Order: sequence, then structure tokens, then C-alpha cells
Amino acid sequence: MEENKRIKGTYGYIDSLKRSKLAAIGIWAIFIALLLIIPSIIFKTRYNSFTIAAIVMVLPAARQVVQYLSLLPFHSGNREEYKKIRSLTEGKSWIVLAADMVLASESGHMMLDMLVIYNGNVYGYAPAQKKSREAIEAYLTNILTEEDLIHKKPVVHENFEEFEEMVMMLSANEPSAPVEAGAIFSRLKSNCL
Repeated sequence: MEENKRIKGTYGYIDSLKRSKLAAIGIWAIFIALLLIIPSIIFKTRYNSFTIAAIVMVLPAARQVVQYLSLLPFHSGNREEYKKIRSLTEGKSWIVLAADMVLASESGHMMLDMLVIYNGNVYGYAPAQKKSREAIEAYLTNILTEEDLIHKKPVVHENFEEFEEMVMMLSANEPSAPVEAGAIFSRLKSNCL
């Protein structure tokens, strides 16, 4: 089953978002150029109200550029790794799988290739990056304990085999009274790019 890549928290979201931001930048550039060129040809002067409109249109275009540049260092994770974890969690209502989570913090962005929420606990997979595993765990703990959503410290793995083994174990053990993961997932998505 192919997921919708335009939804935050699904595999392929980052690459899809970067492509759409790049397309939006191109459209804005063409629109602004036309808004400058066509009226100046018709009116034979650059001093017209369309020039002012074009200058004002630079602001939303610049916003798209900034968003694209903030996403530039990040890429969707390994497709094969995602498929392995997806096959372990598919059909298991007590496990929520999220992917391509770029967490936005004051100290810089951090990437979680995959994230599993199981019975109110958060387990992540973040291959080596600028931010340490401990920094990612501390940030997750901070944003999730603010609203008392978790009681156990999140665990982030840098090694895929360890993460896969952990998900395999979780998928085999259905909790007797599963904790709703929707609030945790919503809170995490609200802190992502």
C-alpha cells in the first residue's frame, strides 16, 4: 500500500515537500518576472503600480525559499529499511509508525528517519547526524512531558538492526490495555517541519 507522501509523518514526506517548495519557488519567480516585464513593456516605464505589486510578491516567495533551504540538508530515509519496519507494524493497531520527522528546535533541526509509538512509549531511529542520540532523546522527552503525554524516556537508536529487533519484539507483544498514541503523534507532528 503506497502512502500519501504529502502527509507529515509518512515516508517520502521530506523529499515530496522539497519538490513542492522548489516548484513553488519557480512559479513565484515566473509570476514576479512577468509582473515586472509585461507592464513595463505595455506602459514603457518601470514606474507603475505593477512594479510595487511585484516587489510585495517577493515576500511570500522568500518564505518558500527559506522553507526549502531549511529542508535542504534532510532526505527521506532508506526505503528498504522503511519497508522492513512497515511490514512488522502493518495491521497492528497498537503500534503507530511515523517516518521522515524533522524536529524543529531552537538549537537546530534533528531528523528521525522512523518513529514507533507503542503503548505510550516512543522509539526512534535516527542514523548518525549532527545532533547526538542523547540530544534527540532529551528534546523528545522535553516536548512530550510538557503535556504529560509520556512517562517513560523516549529511546532513539542509531543502528537499524537494533531498531528492527526492538520493533519486532514490540509487534509480537500486544499490550493488554493499549495507551492511545494519537495525542503523542499529534504533538510530535506539531513540532516537525
